[in-house]
Amino acid sequence: MAVYVCSDIHGLREKYDALLENIDLDQNSLMILGDVIDRGPDGYFILKDVLQRENVHLLMGNHEYMMLELLEKYHGRIPNDIHVLNWILNGGAPTMAAYNKADAQEQSFILKSLQKLPFAYTDFKVNDRTFYLCHTAPGKAKRKNILYREDVMDPLHFVWDRMDPNGPFFRNKTIIAGHTIVLNYHPDLQVYSDTGDLKTAHYIDIDCGCAMQDERSKLACLCLDTMEVCYY
Repeated sequence: MAVYVCSDIHGLREKYDALLENIDLDQNSLMILGDVIDRGPDGYFILKDVLQRENVHLLMGNHEYMMLELLEKYHGRIPNDIHVLNWILNGGAPTMAAYNKADAQEQSFILKSLQKLPFAYTDFKVNDRTFYLCHTAPGKAKRKNILYREDVMDPLHFVWDRMDPNGPFFRNKTIIAGHTIVLNYHPDLQVYSDTGDLKTAHYIDIDCGCAMQDERSKLACLCLDTMEVCYY
């Protein structure tokens, strides 16, 4: 079984479907490092699909966290008023509209599923290599391995803070994250690594700009077994 990693799909179903067509999920698994919703039109559909797939595992992104905070604050309902302005300004309108059309049973499923999302896998081993998988950057936590909200010292900063590409890094593991579009690090929409070589990298950024929604934007998918990347 091979393990694949992607991040920041942001509601672009065409790219998501193309990725799934290239991965045999009966034999392999897919780790999504947050932000399947918002900006694009089909984030809510992708969120539902991901949550119902056995071999697809979603980490908490800042966009899922925005949605979760509102659902908890308003008891599973999302008011269409000034209280959701920050989410709307961050591209949440399509997700909010789709959620509000769902029935109560589906809305309850979404809320409970979001509450159970892990924030990070701190010691994710593939072959002889160890990875730290998260949406943004490693943050302070009360324990190791799989981190949930109750394990994270500051959940808000954990999903919003950006990685410093200059480190510090871990000695014996590679950080893989999204959240920051790779154009902040180099001029091409290609997966970024601090060493220029994915096989020796201490930090890998796989957000290749789906949120841009233009002809250049890409969804990157990295195979952790081979360290090969496919773009969609």
